[in-house]
Amino acid sequence: MAEPHKSGPRDADAETLSRLWERVVPMFTSLEGQLDALLTRRHGIGLGPLMALGALAGERPGPLSVSGLARRLGVSVSAASRMLAQLERSGWTSRTAWPCDRRTSRVTVTEAGLALWTRASLTLEHELDAAFRALRFDERYAHVVARLCRAGDGPPED
Repeated sequence: MAEPHKSGPRDADAETLSRLWERVVPMFTSLEGQLDALLTRRHGIGLGPLMALGALAGERPGPLSVSGLARRLGVSVSAASRMLAQLERSGWTSRTAWPCDRRTSRVTVTEAGLALWTRASLTLEHELDAAFRALRFDERYAHVVARLCRAGDGPPED
């Protein structure tokens, strides 16, 4: 049985984390929308499908199952399946039935998908760097970005 939530006074760390979360969500949502539009315009692929392509490219040459990809991306199996269907229609992935269980698919990135990932991931990296540099000077998000940068192994590079 789970422990009941204590409704006593909140400690300072919980309050700080709560305020940080309240800043991260709108910042992430805004940045996600901007990146999605830019990637679609420049490369013909949205942010979600690009992340799926990147997960597959990282597994190369081995395949991933649809459920494995869903876990890696933190989405439902049906959402991963829809993304993969789009990637497959575009010729960036291929799906094959697993010999031991024909109900399970194994997905691999194609050469065209790998080339797209290489180009689009450079755009993504550049835009993320630029966005975080700009957000460091936005008073609404400066403390969030500073905290995210401190979470890494070292100071951010300019």
